[in-house]
Amino acid sequence: MIEWIQRRRGLIAGIVAAILFAVWASSQYEPRVLASILLSGLTLGALYFLVTSGLSLIFGLMDVLNFAHGTLFMIGAYIGFTLYANPRLLLNTLPFVLAFVAGWLLARWLPFSSLPAGHRRPLWVVAVLVGVFAVWGFELAPLATTALSSGGRVPTEQAQAPVGIFIARTLGLAITGLIAGAAFVIGSEHARRPANRDLAWPLGLLALALIIAPLRLSAEGWILALDSNTRFLLALVAGAGGGAALGGLMEWSLIRPLYSRPIYQVLVTLGLVFVGTELVKGIWGPGGYFMELPAWFSRRGPSCPSPNLIAWLQDNCASIDVLGRPFPSYRIFIIALGIAMFIGIAVLLRYTRLGMIIRAGVQDGEMVQALGINVRRVFTLVFALGAGLAALGGVAAAPFLGISPGLGQEFQLQAFIAVVIGGMGSFTGAAMGALLVGLARAFGDQMVLTGIQLPWMSEAMTFSPSIARASTVLIMALVLLLRPAGLFGKKE
Repeated sequence: MIEWIQRRRGLIAGIVAAILFAVWASSQYEPRVLASILLSGLTLGALYFLVTSGLSLIFGLMDVLNFAHGTLFMIGAYIGFTLYANPRLLLNTLPFVLAFVAGWLLARWLPFSSLPAGHRRPLWVVAVLVGVFAVWGFELAPLATTALSSGGRVPTEQAQAPVGIFIARTLGLAITGLIAGAAFVIGSEHARRPANRDLAWPLGLLALALIIAPLRLSAEGWILALDSNTRFLLALVAGAGGGAALGGLMEWSLIRPLYSRPIYQVLVTLGLVFVGTELVKGIWGPGGYFMELPAWFSRRGPSCPSPNLIAWLQDNCASIDVLGRPFPSYRIFIIALGIAMFIGIAVLLRYTRLGMIIRAGVQDGEMVQALGINVRRVFTLVFALGAGLAALGGVAAAPFLGISPGLGQEFQLQAFIAVVIGGMGSFTGAAMGALLVGLARAFGDQMVLTGIQLPWMSEAMTFSPSIARASTVLIMALVLLLRPAGLFGKKE
């Protein structure tokens, strides 16, 4: 018994500290104020969890510290905001991406691997020249400004290029991808010809790109004619899908060649933070935007706030009564989204083949590879899953916090703190760490607003706003003193 307590003394001390803090908080604040603080903390904790869960999975399986994870959170927010407000930018760039990827995949199916290795450099040069020619004169900035025309048509001077020119650009980028893919497969281990059934992927992507090209205006009108709730759901899917695609591409092209050089991994992901931030500034500008709430969470009237969740399902008020104090209903949605993602990932890890491979890889990656499992594909899927979760959190945060180029850096820092608190590589620890960080920020903000008045004080003691930000660091330091591996981490 004594040995059991000694092994878990840090966790026991943490539980005791949490109980004492709960007793103090209940005596310091009124029940309705305390409930609002707790719900605010759960809201932040849910957003932090969407970032920390991916970080924890990636580090646990691949031993990769992805410092660009917050950037994916930010990019997901911009993608979702753009589709929700006005999708013209996405509809005018997605066919280019699809065409390039289709050409790249087609190169793996064609017999380019038999070409001499000396052809590789000239092919790269030709690919760059063809790509530059294909996009020459394409004006991105006017399309980016269409996102500001929320919910309606944009001025005619910001209309997209004619269909013929757009299709020509699309085909040019498909040829660019084909040439670049040919240069990539020459003399490399990736030159193995896929099965014939895999030809459907490049042809299908190219066909989809050519179908979208003439339907851009009608697709834009169809999306904008949808109600705000449906557009919001599409924004969540688009943001998560875009983040997952970027994450998979990042792992395949930049992280995979550097698995044996961890220092270079850190440098590459740090560099991607600056690249992603400047890319966002170049497309959407350095300013910030607020994403409008969908109709589910924006109604105001004499019947609001809703007395409970059941009543909210009928009247869709902007707030819900919590112990006599209104609380924004959208924050309840964020909490529900975080819980749903936690359950979904837990089920994935527990009951699916991919989940078993991930859990086995966390324990012994070399054994998983020795069993003949395609570890590289699993790495790419896990990286894409983590990036998609972060991007989903970005879209969910957009109506709550707004979006700006600095959004990802703030969440990146808090996510790393949460991962360290919970334990590196532990999914449960990521959830617990995110919860603690969210509650710490919520209580810290409340202390800044109202201060603390202890029994022997005549006046409340006030704090600087920096205390709220430092509270999470203090908790991390306390946890590491008691349990250096984190609450749920394991000693190496």
